[in-house]
Amino acid sequence: MIAALLILFPVVGVVAWAFFRFAPIHADRKAVRRFNLLSVTVALFLAGAWVVRTYLVMSPTVDSAWWPVISVLGALLIVPLVLGLAAILRKFVIVRRGSEVSRQ
Repeated sequence: MIAALLILFPVVGVVAWAFFRFAPIHADRKAVRRFNLLSVTVALFLAGAWVVRTYLVMSPTVDSAWWPVISVLGALLIVPLVLGLAAILRKFVIVRRGSEVSRQ
């Protein structure tokens, strides 16, 4: 568990840094900011949903003491995955939309 936390905390930090650092340069700043805010909101919402789901499933069992640990580990996996997928999607959505506007 400690090893997983020691690995996942830096992974979340690096993915979050890369997500904001490598935003498209020639795209509309407002659109990129809106997309980034939406992506972070979705990531946090899914992490929160995972925490609630884990609590509801694990609280009535004999393993109820472990639900916070499982919740944190799951949230630390969900956030970088969502941000990574959003970065890939942002490249196609924002850049294509910007190139279509510039052609007209």
